[in-house]
Amino acid sequence: MRRLSIAFVTTVLLAGSATAETFKDWQVSCDANHQCQATGLAAGDPDAKGYVSIRRHVSAPMEVRFAVTDPTGALAGRPHVLLADGKPVGALADPITFSAPEEEGGLAEATLVLDARSSLPQTLRQYHSLQLQAADGSLAVNVSLAGAVAAWLYMDDRLVRTSPPAKPAI
Repeated sequence: MRRLSIAFVTTVLLAGSATAETFKDWQVSCDANHQCQATGLAAGDPDAKGYVSIRRHVSAPMEVRFAVTDPTGALAGRPHVLLADGKPVGALADPITFSAPEEEGGLAEATLVLDARSSLPQTLRQYHSLQLQAADGSLAVNVSLAGAVAAWLYMDDRLVRTSPPAKPAI
Protein backbone atom coordinates (compact mmCIF):
# COMPACT_ATOMS: atom_id res chain seq x y z
CA MET A 1 0.00 0.00 0.00
CA ARG A 2 1.35 3.39 -0.98
CA ARG A 3 0.94 6.35 1.39
CA LEU A 4 1.40 9.92 0.33
CA SER A 5 3.17 12.29 2.65
CA ILE A 6 1.28 15.56 3.16
CA ALA A 7 4.62 17.39 3.14
CA PHE A 8 5.44 15.79 -0.23
CA VAL A 9 2.03 16.72 -1.66
CA THR A 10 2.40 20.31 -0.48
CA THR A 11 5.84 20.54 -2.06
CA VAL A 12 4.45 19.25 -5.36
CA LEU A 13 1.54 21.74 -5.22
CA LEU A 14 3.94 24.63 -4.75
CA ALA A 15 6.54 23.43 -7.27
CA GLY A 16 6.98 25.61 -10.30
CA SER A 17 5.33 28.64 -8.73
CA ALA A 18 6.66 32.07 -9.55
CA THR A 19 6.70 33.13 -5.90
CA ALA A 20 6.35 31.18 -2.68
CA GLU A 21 6.14 32.40 0.90
CA THR A 22 5.55 30.78 4.28
CA PHE A 23 3.41 32.31 7.01
CA LYS A 24 3.56 30.11 10.14
CA ASP A 25 1.51 26.99 9.22
CA TRP A 26 0.54 28.28 5.75
CA GLN A 27 2.47 28.27 2.49
CA VAL A 28 1.46 30.50 -0.43
CA SER A 29 2.42 30.33 -4.07
CA CYS A 30 1.39 32.74 -6.81
CA ASP A 31 2.01 32.52 -10.52
CA ALA A 32 2.07 34.81 -13.54
CA ASN A 33 -1.45 33.70 -14.51
CA HIS A 34 -3.04 35.80 -11.74
CA GLN A 35 -3.62 32.79 -9.50
CA CYS A 36 -2.54 32.15 -5.90
CA GLN A 37 -2.86 29.10 -3.70
CA ALA A 38 -2.45 28.99 0.07
CA THR A 39 -2.03 25.64 1.80
CA GLY A 40 -2.63 25.22 5.53
CA LEU A 41 -1.19 22.33 7.49
CA ALA A 42 -1.76 20.91 10.95
CA ALA A 43 0.29 22.85 13.46
CA GLY A 44 3.42 21.03 14.53
CA ASP A 45 2.10 17.65 13.34
CA PRO A 46 4.49 15.97 10.88
CA ASP A 47 2.11 12.99 10.69
CA ALA A 48 -0.89 15.13 9.72
CA LYS A 49 -3.17 13.28 7.38
CA GLY A 50 -4.80 16.27 5.73
CA TYR A 51 -4.53 19.84 4.58
CA VAL A 52 -6.66 22.71 3.30
CA SER A 53 -5.80 24.76 0.24
CA ILE A 54 -7.43 28.00 -0.87
CA ARG A 55 -7.08 28.82 -4.55
CA ARG A 56 -7.82 32.34 -5.71
CA HIS A 57 -7.77 33.91 -9.17
CA VAL A 58 -8.50 37.53 -10.02
CA SER A 59 -11.51 36.64 -12.18
CA ALA A 60 -12.83 33.32 -10.82
CA PRO A 61 -14.63 32.08 -7.71
CA MET A 62 -12.45 31.01 -4.81
CA GLU A 63 -11.93 27.28 -4.29
CA VAL A 64 -11.34 25.74 -0.88
CA ARG A 65 -10.04 22.19 -1.20
CA PHE A 66 -9.73 19.69 1.63
CA ALA A 67 -7.49 16.69 1.07
CA VAL A 68 -6.99 13.76 3.42
CA THR A 69 -5.05 10.54 3.09
CA ASP A 70 -7.67 7.82 3.05
CA PRO A 71 -5.98 4.40 2.93
CA THR A 72 -9.25 2.47 3.33
CA GLY A 73 -11.56 4.66 1.23
CA ALA A 74 -13.80 5.12 4.29
CA LEU A 75 -14.24 8.88 3.82
CA ALA A 76 -15.71 8.76 0.31
CA GLY A 77 -19.36 9.71 0.21
CA ARG A 78 -19.58 10.48 3.94
CA PRO A 79 -20.91 13.98 4.67
CA HIS A 80 -18.72 16.21 6.82
CA VAL A 81 -19.36 19.63 8.30
CA LEU A 82 -16.88 22.52 8.39
CA LEU A 83 -16.05 23.70 11.89
CA ALA A 84 -13.94 26.57 13.19
CA ASP A 85 -12.56 25.97 16.68
CA GLY A 86 -15.05 23.09 16.93
CA LYS A 87 -18.15 25.18 16.08
CA PRO A 88 -20.15 25.17 12.80
CA VAL A 89 -19.26 28.04 10.47
CA GLY A 90 -22.62 29.75 9.75
CA ALA A 91 -22.81 30.35 5.99
CA LEU A 92 -20.34 27.51 5.31
CA ALA A 93 -22.39 24.89 7.17
CA ASP A 94 -23.60 22.85 4.16
CA PRO A 95 -22.38 19.23 4.20
CA ILE A 96 -19.09 18.55 2.43
CA THR A 97 -18.57 15.14 0.82
CA PHE A 98 -15.23 13.58 -0.07
CA SER A 99 -14.54 11.90 -3.38
CA ALA A 100 -13.01 8.43 -3.48
CA PRO A 101 -9.20 8.36 -3.64
CA GLU A 102 -7.89 7.95 -7.19
CA GLU A 103 -5.50 5.24 -6.04
CA GLU A 104 -5.19 2.93 -3.05
CA GLY A 105 -3.90 4.85 -0.05
CA GLY A 106 -4.33 8.12 -1.94
CA LEU A 107 -5.98 11.40 -1.11
CA ALA A 108 -9.72 11.83 -0.72
CA GLU A 109 -10.71 15.35 -1.74
CA ALA A 110 -13.61 17.71 -1.23
CA THR A 111 -13.93 21.16 -2.80
CA LEU A 112 -16.05 24.16 -1.90
CA VAL A 113 -16.49 26.90 -4.50
CA LEU A 114 -17.11 30.25 -2.83
CA ASP A 115 -17.96 33.65 -4.25
CA ALA A 116 -16.42 36.97 -3.22
CA ARG A 117 -19.11 37.50 -0.55
CA SER A 118 -18.04 34.40 1.36
CA SER A 119 -17.49 34.65 5.11
CA LEU A 120 -14.20 32.73 4.79
CA PRO A 121 -11.88 35.76 5.23
CA GLN A 122 -13.72 36.69 8.45
CA THR A 123 -13.51 33.07 9.64
CA LEU A 124 -9.74 33.10 9.07
CA ARG A 125 -9.45 36.20 11.25
CA GLN A 126 -11.68 35.03 14.13
CA TYR A 127 -10.64 31.44 14.75
CA HIS A 128 -7.55 29.35 15.45
CA SER A 129 -8.30 26.18 13.48
CA LEU A 130 -10.57 24.63 10.84
CA GLN A 131 -11.87 21.09 11.07
CA LEU A 132 -13.94 18.79 8.90
CA GLN A 133 -16.01 16.54 11.13
CA ALA A 134 -18.10 13.49 10.21
CA ALA A 135 -21.52 12.82 11.76
CA ASP A 136 -19.90 10.28 14.13
CA GLY A 137 -17.67 13.06 15.52
CA SER A 138 -14.45 11.88 13.89
CA LEU A 139 -12.20 14.55 12.43
CA ALA A 140 -10.97 14.16 8.87
CA VAL A 141 -8.96 17.40 8.80
CA ASN A 142 -7.77 19.69 11.59
CA VAL A 143 -5.76 22.63 10.24
CA SER A 144 -4.19 25.50 12.11
CA LEU A 145 -5.16 29.02 11.05
CA ALA A 146 -1.91 30.48 12.44
CA GLY A 147 -0.60 32.48 9.52
CA ALA A 148 -3.85 32.24 7.49
CA VAL A 149 -4.62 35.97 7.67
CA ALA A 150 -1.07 36.85 6.60
CA ALA A 151 -1.36 34.32 3.75
CA TRP A 152 -4.71 35.85 2.69
CA LEU A 153 -3.27 39.40 2.74
CA TYR A 154 -0.23 38.23 0.77
CA MET A 155 -2.54 36.74 -1.87
CA ASP A 156 -4.54 39.99 -1.96
CA ASP A 157 -1.36 41.94 -2.56
CA ARG A 158 -0.07 39.58 -5.25
CA LEU A 159 -3.42 39.41 -7.06
CA VAL A 160 -3.83 43.20 -7.07
CA ARG A 161 -0.28 43.74 -8.33
CA THR A 162 -0.58 41.10 -11.06
CA SER A 163 -4.16 41.72 -12.17
CA PRO A 164 -4.68 43.07 -15.68
CA PRO A 165 -5.61 46.75 -15.90
CA ALA A 166 -9.31 47.53 -15.70
CA LYS A 167 -11.00 48.20 -19.03
CA PRO A 168 -12.33 51.72 -19.39
CA ALA A 169 -16.09 52.16 -19.23
CA ILE A 170 -17.72 53.05 -22.50
